[in-house]
Amino acid sequence: MNDSEYTTAVRSLIDEIQQSSAQQDSLFELAKLYFTSADSNMRVLRSCQDNLKSTEAYLLSAPSAKHPDIQRLISKLRKELKAEQQRQFFERQKRYKLVASICIKVLKLAEGKNQQQTNSKSAKLLATLFMLSSTDAKNRKHMHQLYKPLYKAVLALRLLDNMLSKNILTNSYIVARYKPETRFSQVDGSYTQFQLEVSIPVIISAITQDIGMQHAEIQRLLKGADGSLDEFRVLDKGTRVPLLMMNHEQTQDFIENAIGTIEYDGNDPEKKIYFDKRQTNRMKFILGLLNDAIKPTQGSIGNIIKLPQIYSSFILSTKANYNFQDLPKVIAILNNAASRSSICSNATECFIQLVGHFPLGFGVIYVPDHQPEDQLQDYYYAIVTKLNPKQADSPICRKITAQGEISAETKDFNLKPENNLFYLSVQKTLDNLTEQQLADLRKAHMRDLNDTKLPELVAGFWNPHRYFSIQKHQNLWA
Repeated sequence: MNDSEYTTAVRSLIDEIQQSSAQQDSLFELAKLYFTSADSNMRVLRSCQDNLKSTEAYLLSAPSAKHPDIQRLISKLRKELKAEQQRQFFERQKRYKLVASICIKVLKLAEGKNQQQTNSKSAKLLATLFMLSSTDAKNRKHMHQLYKPLYKAVLALRLLDNMLSKNILTNSYIVARYKPETRFSQVDGSYTQFQLEVSIPVIISAITQDIGMQHAEIQRLLKGADGSLDEFRVLDKGTRVPLLMMNHEQTQDFIENAIGTIEYDGNDPEKKIYFDKRQTNRMKFILGLLNDAIKPTQGSIGNIIKLPQIYSSFILSTKANYNFQDLPKVIAILNNAASRSSICSNATECFIQLVGHFPLGFGVIYVPDHQPEDQLQDYYYAIVTKLNPKQADSPICRKITAQGEISAETKDFNLKPENNLFYLSVQKTLDNLTEQQLADLRKAHMRDLNDTKLPELVAGFWNPHRYFSIQKHQNLWA
């Protein structure tokens, strides 16, 4: 896919997961409809069943002369029951097919034929999500809320791989299906047992972790009865804890009953038993991930989605006090939580090794190692573009501006802390430049980056959102 096709595919996938549309056909919108109609659907189905059952019971004691009329009524009631069951089945299948479609598209965008290709594709997707999401006060909260489920799912997949490579996952369901040589599919459009029975459940659990929030009662708590409250406000403990419990309960209900499992399509009894068993085990695994993520222990499967949940809630925050410069602080938050045993220390170490201190898509400003003495000292711009840096504080970056042409061999580099202007100590290396020289350099960089709102150098970083919104700048991974 070219640049426009790729970003279009990413935006389309976000819309499939969560959007506001007249069609109300995104996953989160279908969840809202399900929560609204679940009780009435259950009552209608139970009424059909009760009417049929009572009529069949009446037939046993009714006079013979009434049997023909009662049998006709039974036939009618059976048809009504079957029609209602079919209607509800088709609604559930619609949701199941949408979830399956979303999961396959996530795998296509985030996984390749080996770990290296997979890491590159996932980094591209994570960075794209980060740079596409606006940080403007007007749109930021809503946009971050939309992007977060997909962002979290991709992080969960890559954390899963890292934890497996470090042998810190002992879950029998995962381990039984994991073999490094068959982890990834070598055929486009085909998926391995691991991807179907482990990766897809991880995607489902990560994406739907907060889908219970679509329940009408939770929406009332968030927005108020008249919709006048700010749904993104900080909640007091008395509201937040019950809300989280309700979200968890409704999320489980949605996965079990609104999505459910697919039925076997065939006539072989033995194959049906095997198929149903796999479906049941997969459902147990999804629910186990969600349950365990509430308070995961050392080495437990809940860490797979818990750590991405914490991280994405900080990087794509919906809180009012969002500060772009604070984003690298999330690593200190994770380390602190691990030291207090609130989260698994081994899983936290794996996760930090995965993402490093600077999120994918973060704009860094740096000074080169050596500059000629007769040349005006300059600084350059880059974007964090790859996962798994060798050192957590040395992100792998793509050069955006540099002296002269950027060759294919030098465009990617590890940014060492001593060259990173994010740190105040490094900013001091430019103290010998006059205000006029700094102003001239800034104007030159503004032209290079097509960004008239480029922050002052004193910030030590930059936000690539406006730069990345220009199509020709989106191919950072070529």
